[in-house]
Formats: sequence, C-alpha cells, structure tokens
Amino acid sequence: MTVLLFVYGLLRKREKNHQLLKGARCVCEQAAINGVLYETDKGLPAASLTGTSFIYGELYETDHQMIRELDAHYLDFERRETAVNTDLGNKTAFAYVMKPEKCVPFDRIESGDWKEYRFMKREDDSPVYYFAYGSCMDNARFKQAGVDHFFAEPIGGAVVEGYSTRFTLKRPDGSRADLVEDGGRTEGVLYKLPFEAATYLYKREGVDSHTYRPAFVDACANGRVYTGCLTFLVLEKAEEIAPPGHYQEEIERGADLYLSPDFSEKLKRYMNSLPKI
Repeated sequence: MTVLLFVYGLLRKREKNHQLLKGARCVCEQAAINGVLYETDKGLPAASLTGTSFIYGELYETDHQMIRELDAHYLDFERRETAVNTDLGNKTAFAYVMKPEKCVPFDRIESGDWKEYRFMKREDDSPVYYFAYGSCMDNARFKQAGVDHFFAEPIGGAVVEGYSTRFTLKRPDGSRADLVEDGGRTEGVLYKLPFEAATYLYKREGVDSHTYRPAFVDACANGRVYTGCLTFLVLEKAEEIAPPGHYQEEIERGADLYLSPDFSEKLKRYMNSLPKI
C-alpha cells in the first residue's frame, strides 16, 4: 500500500537528505500545508502545524517501509497527517513536524519556503536562471524601469514539463499569467541574471503584497536542463478570464521572438478563447 509524504526541507529535490527518498515518486513539486516554518538553532528547517500560513514543499508517493526508515532518521520530529494543497486538489499526507512549543526559540521563515529562504541568503555571485512565461518574455517594461541591462543575456526559449500556462490572477481589466502544475508542458524564456535582478522581479511580481510567490522549476533550453530556475506562481488562483489587450501584446511579442511557432500560436489561441470580463 502506498502513502503520501509532504516534504518541506532537506528531503526536497537537490537538498542533502533527498537520497532518503530514492525510489519515491514525486507527485507534485508545488504543494503546501498550513503551518509555520522555522530555522532551528542548528540552521535546519522545522515546521509546526499551527496557524493559517503556508509552508511550501513537494509531495511524494512512497511505501510504509520507507516511512519506517524515515521515522528512525527523524527522531526529533513527529510524523503527523495533514491536508496538502496542490493544483490538482487537496490531498492528505504525512509530514515530519515539531510541536509548536519546541519551535518558540527558533527564527520564523516568513516566506514558508526553505528553498526560497536559502536562495535569498546566498552569498556567492553565481548567476540566477529565471524562467519567464508571461509579460516578462517581453523587454518593454524592463526598458521603462531602467533594468534592461539585467536581462541582456537571455538563454532563449525553454520548455518546462508538468506545467501549463494559465491566466488565474484576476484584475479589474482582465487576468494575468500563471503556471499551473497539471501535468502539461509549457514554454517560456530563460534568462541568465545577476542576483541583484531578483529585487526587481520580487517587486514587479508583488511578492510582498502576496500576489505571486517565488518558486523553482527545471527548464530545458538549447538541449540543456537548467535545474532550480526561479519563477513566480499566483498565490490566490481564480477562474480564468482573458488578459487585457496591452498585457496580451507583451506576451505575444515575447512568444514570437523566443518560443516555438506551434506553441506561440497555441498560446495566442488559448488567450483569445478565454471569456472576457
């Protein structure tokens, strides 16, 4: 019998304990539970199932033998069942958490995302790879903001598997783009950026106002897979409606320049098919 396991810290992809999940199937890369995420006094992640904030992580399908092995590894944690939110609906899964009172001395991670927390604390000067799938495929607003020099090294068109481009952010004049993890396949533009460009992207995407949240996906461009690319996902997804004309024009300019002709045409048809406000 299989069981589901939600992981939020060192068990996630490319984290140091991920090998403990060898053989487990990743069901969702973008999953969330209600709770609070902390950094312990040992510099490690820990979560408590309290409050209505979100903790972001990944959802895996595994078996009871692996769960028993993980129980022995995470003796300082409790294994609890909890509701998990995904783009394909709610699930119930195990998670390794701590009692709230044990977390009192620890520092809270406000974003609820261990990967994002470590990304923002990075001290090296390695480049950031950013996957854009909406208006950021076009450079008009980069020029207006005086940040076009940050985006002067586009890798080019890129493919992300497992996701579809949708339009779930409702605004008074229409919708804005989103990536939905529904098993699809989408295209966008992959940029190589200096780390300081992240400040502009966080502001543009409304991270502080909880409009989009930063997330990480794998993108294939020019025959190479770039892992852990920064992107942004809509937090409160609404029923899709058509984007406004000016926004659609930005998307189409970027799509015509970077994406495959078939996908570019498919994206245009999809936007035109959505109901108007």
